Amino acid sequence: MTVFRHPIIREANIRLAASLFAALTLFAAAVGRAGDAPLSLDEAVRRAMENNLTLRAGTFSPAISATDVRRARAIYNPRFTALLDHSGSDTQVFPGSSSVDRKRIFDANVSTEVLISTGATASASITNLWVKDNLGTSFSRFAQPQFSLSLSQPILQGLGREVTERGITVAQFSTESALAGWRVQALSVAGSTRDQYFAVIKSRENLQTRRASQALANEIHASNEARVRAGVLASVELLDSQLGVAQREKDLLVAEKSALDEADKLLVLLNLSPRTGLAFPGSYPEVDIDRSEDNAVRKALARRPDIQQARVNLKGYEFSARVGRNLLLPSLSLKGSAGVSGQAPDYGNAFDDMRSGNYPLWSVGIEFAYPLGNDAAEADLAKNRLLAGQSRAQIQSLEESVGLEVRQAIRNLETSEKQIAVAKRGVELADARFDSYVKRGKVGLATTKDILQVESDLTAAREALSGARSDFQVAITQFWKSTGELLERHGIRIEDREIDNIAWKGLQ
Repeated sequence: MTVFRHPIIREANIRLAASLFAALTLFAAAVGRAGDAPLSLDEAVRRAMENNLTLRAGTFSPAISATDVRRARAIYNPRFTALLDHSGSDTQVFPGSSSVDRKRIFDANVSTEVLISTGATASASITNLWVKDNLGTSFSRFAQPQFSLSLSQPILQGLGREVTERGITVAQFSTESALAGWRVQALSVAGSTRDQYFAVIKSRENLQTRRASQALANEIHASNEARVRAGVLASVELLDSQLGVAQREKDLLVAEKSALDEADKLLVLLNLSPRTGLAFPGSYPEVDIDRSEDNAVRKALARRPDIQQARVNLKGYEFSARVGRNLLLPSLSLKGSAGVSGQAPDYGNAFDDMRSGNYPLWSVGIEFAYPLGNDAAEADLAKNRLLAGQSRAQIQSLEESVGLEVRQAIRNLETSEKQIAVAKRGVELADARFDSYVKRGKVGLATTKDILQVESDLTAAREALSGARSDFQVAITQFWKSTGELLERHGIRIEDREIDNIAWKGLQ
């Protein structure tokens, strides 16, 4: 910091130090409570991953897609059916006869059906039929139990595990896409948090600079008042110092508002109360950055979640197109069944007959079906083939965009780094210029207006340096986002199952 020795300023150094201390104290009260541990950058990003409401809402999409997978797997759930039926009929024994045949039938049927991964449907059933009529013969009352196993296997359309589980596979692809989409969102939130973190630091530094500028203007004005009363300074100098104080008060109000606004934005990203105190470390972190374009592009193609999402979507469309070809085939199924039955006037003997196996039942057949005009299946196939083609073009375009983003990010890094050096040089020159005007003021060659102007230039140079440092960190954010490694750079790795857990925790 420049040591002020101009007679206009006199003891400004002592009082300025006190003013700066007070300014820092007031700022700490605005953005951080006494005793608060400094919020590190890694901690800020981690809190955003845990607490950000937008990101938390995004976790529901993969969780919802996961329920679709579970629902699709329900095709393998066995189906149980039970039937109890009692029916009757009264009919003439023969036309014109007064005799009536009264028949009563009781039917109890229990069956289960299950889907096999080959596309086949297997079932087992137990039927117990009780018939009673008034014919008066030995068979007018009888029980007829029956046990049978049946199998229906498609051999064209619907054949194979891939076709059978197409609903499951499509739901899995949707879940993977939703997970990748969440990671795109997480990368964006992490980037916004990182940038906002440094926006707060920049606004704090600017506030410190503006408070120092105001303190200096107050000291100059106080000194001018004393000299005007002593008759050794023209009153116009007093007006200039008053104007300087007023201008800096206005600038300070803007800086105070900006500091509070930026802190508030960060609190929203972290989902913290507006009354939460935030303390920050006093320096920008040092980072090691590999600026090799080839390495960066290679990382981006392997890690970027938006590319991963696009590739998952392509796999889904290709799968649907492949399965869609099978659905164009005719429906041709082999059917077969085997079982045993029994029949007797009472249940006991009827079941004994069935268990003996002396009365087998069997059937073998083939079933064919084909729509006259398979427009729905043909349209679905065409749609999925078109979507796959569109997805390939989008991936190619995205990969080219990634290369461009990486190159731009590297150039931004280099430019921002150079701007820091330029800004530092600007502060040095502005500081030296201020010292020069202070020395000129000693011999009456610089007015209050001159000194305040060069001090204002020095303040602007210091703010430019703070902005350049912040811009460099923003450039780092952009670079790590372009390569997809931003979260890893902050020690964050989120497994897919954790994303699902976050969604369910939000419901508790």
